[in-house]
Order: sequence, then C-alpha cells, then structure tokens
Amino acid sequence: MGIFDIFKKKKEEVLDINEYYKRIISNENNPYGFEEKYANQEETLFKMFGHCDQFLKHIKMIIVTDTHNMLDEDKFREFVRMHPNYDVCFLLGDHSAEDIRKVLKYIDKDKIYGLLGNHDYETLFDEFGIRNINGDMININGVNILGIQGSYRYKPARFPSFSQRESIEFLNSKDKADILVCHDNKFTTENRGNPAHQGLFGITYYLYKNKVPYYIHGHIHEEYRNELINGTKEISSYMYEYIEL
Repeated sequence: MGIFDIFKKKKEEVLDINEYYKRIISNENNPYGFEEKYANQEETLFKMFGHCDQFLKHIKMIIVTDTHNMLDEDKFREFVRMHPNYDVCFLLGDHSAEDIRKVLKYIDKDKIYGLLGNHDYETLFDEFGIRNINGDMININGVNILGIQGSYRYKPARFPSFSQRESIEFLNSKDKADILVCHDNKFTTENRGNPAHQGLFGITYYLYKNKVPYYIHGHIHEEYRNELINGTKEISSYMYEYIEL
C-alpha cells in the first residue's frame, strides 16, 4: 500500500433498499422479547431516505387514548366545549365501553375514527358503529391519514398485536400518508428491559421510507413531543388533547 493510500477516503457503502428490506424481515426468532436486531437503525434509514416532507396543510384534531375506564366525564365535557371546531377525533386505543359511551355524548360520531389498543377486544368499535381505520387511509381536509392498531406482541395472548416482522410487512404495503396515527410507538432502543413498550419497527420503517411529516400515538401514557433525525414530528398523547397542525 502506498503512503498516500491511508489518506484516501473510504468509499461509503451504497445502501440498497430492497436488500435492506430483505434483511430486516429475515430470521425472526424472538417472538415475545426485545428484538435487538431492530435497534440503532435510524441513522441507516436516514441515509437511505433522507428528510421527511414538509407539512403544508391544516387540520384540527381531538385525540383520545389510553383512558382505561378512567375518563372523567365532567372534565371531558368541558374540554370539548373549549375546542368545538375540530375536524376529526381519533380514539387511539385502550378504552372501556363506558369510556366510549362518554365520548359519544360530546363528540360528533361522524367525525370519530378508532384504533384498537393492546388491551381492547376486536369487536369494541363494532358495538358503537365506529370505523376502525387499522390499515386504512382516510382524507380529512386534504390530509391523508393512515392508521395502525395494537402493539408489539410481547406475550402469548390474543389481543390486537404484531410481531416486528408482521408490522413491517403490514405497513410496507400501504400508501404514503401525511400523518400516521397509531396505538403503539415506533421502535425504541431504550426499552430493552420492557418488551411491551419497545414499539414497532414497522412504524419506524414506514415513517422514514415515506417521509411522513407527523405521527401520533398513545400506549406510553405520557404526553410529549419529539423529532426524529429525519425531521418527522412525534406526538405522544395520553387521555385526551387537542392538536392543531
């Protein structure tokens, strides 16, 4: 090797989307624990897909999530009274039937769309005539919104859930959205000791691949705002809140 060869910049590996996709859905051998193979992938995804799109539209939303039979009717009634001009209401999962009855007293049923959580039963929304948008794209005020229900399947039980591979394949078949609404979060490396809250890598991959400007979720029982390295804005909701974008 010549003396100047050590100064040559190493050529960066060209990332092939199809090969990467094949790799991330292969060899799933850990059905209920933390899926280490999906950790620390966001830098790679950013190199492949770049920055998210700008959000140049306008929408007003009411989010209700993770009420777990604890929705205070008086406070919720006052909350809706303070935000009467919403375009749409999303129920993001983990609701009791009684919670939904309370919501329907104050929210226009024609504006409600739902996603089941990991503590819900499959027919919950059917009982109230609420549309479950799991895997469906809806358009509100020109904004394309896609939904995904459930969580990572962290135990051998029947509830709305996905293995990591199932979540990747499920969302990879969907069209590009402006907003992704979910019960669960994207895959979170920090939760190695908490498989139930590790999130879904299918969400992570979909957000980067489709350059989605916003995603909104529950499940974590915390309200916070975050920004992915590609610029996608994360909104974590708990109980209920008004969001205007």
